[in-house]
Amino acid sequence: MMEQGAMGDYTKDEKASIPLSARFPDLEGRLPRIPLGNFPTPVERLAHLGHGNLWIKRDDLTSDIYGGNKVRKLEFLLGDALRRRCRKIITMGGIGTNHGLATAIYAHREGLACRLILFPQPVNDHVRRNMLLFCKYGAELRCRKGPLSAGAWLLLAERLLNPRGYILEAGGSSPVGTLGFVNAMLELKDQVDAGLLPEPRYVICPVGSNGTMAGLSLGALLAGLDTTVVGVRVTMERLGLVELSSAKAVERLMTRTLALLRQRSAMIPRVAIPPQRILGDYLGDGYGCATDKCLRAMELLRDREGIALDPTYTGKAAAALLDFIAEPGHAKEPVLYWHTYSSADLAERLRGLDCGMLPPDLRRLYEGG
Repeated sequence: MMEQGAMGDYTKDEKASIPLSARFPDLEGRLPRIPLGNFPTPVERLAHLGHGNLWIKRDDLTSDIYGGNKVRKLEFLLGDALRRRCRKIITMGGIGTNHGLATAIYAHREGLACRLILFPQPVNDHVRRNMLLFCKYGAELRCRKGPLSAGAWLLLAERLLNPRGYILEAGGSSPVGTLGFVNAMLELKDQVDAGLLPEPRYVICPVGSNGTMAGLSLGALLAGLDTTVVGVRVTMERLGLVELSSAKAVERLMTRTLALLRQRSAMIPRVAIPPQRILGDYLGDGYGCATDKCLRAMELLRDREGIALDPTYTGKAAAALLDFIAEPGHAKEPVLYWHTYSSADLAERLRGLDCGMLPPDLRRLYEGG
């Protein structure tokens, strides 16, 4: 049974309301989870982009508080943190990290402290907004020189300084966090079975810290879907000898997540992990740097479909999607775009916030961008 957390006990119905435990009943009560989102998220046809069988999974609607793909991961991650009786969540990302903001918001909701280890990225209005919202939700902010320095600090120094802290990998992409997207693909299978959309031949999603793609790919295998997940790289493939966003990194995370599931359930089959496919031509000058194709895709989906994208993740994934569906071989195949950006309106929450709330080093980045 899940231990009591800051918000009290959760009912059996809440714990059982996930496709993972419905499909593999012996997982019931063995995957600590806090229900944070509104699931299942809708699937809709994209009818105005020149493809007759194009669909979108609206994970921008996972929550009115703060949506996007991080909610699915945090349900399992914060559940695990509370099970371990941790009182502080520590994670990392760029200074405009959506993952960091989602973690700060939901940690605050559960009465947990949050510390963000940040590194510089190109500064735009979206980044500035997130920086201010970190402060609103009480996150402790620390800035390092780059992603390698931030990662080393998180995994080494923070473990020593905060032995009771819950260290959350970049993007929430640990095997525990990845369970959120295994569950998501089983959710999609239920929607296919209900006749809400055809079985996708391809699912397109952005790839940063690998957890979304790894979970969707593993979920497709466990669901028995004839679906290939195609990732669109939005960060560097490697940093020195460290693979950050690569097919091999996704495959390793799939293997680790499958091992976790098989530890918890005798019903999980032993499936072979196939080679993964990542499109690497949409990154441009780097993480957070918009490309011309990205900006055109953002404009097109906004004007034709009313879908808001961001320049860091979803704009680049949508640019790849538009090229993908234009290829003659994909003209009639069912293609699904998995939308990972939060569409929650944050404007009211920004009232009264200013950069004076930021630590001096982050304030300089905010003002100098």
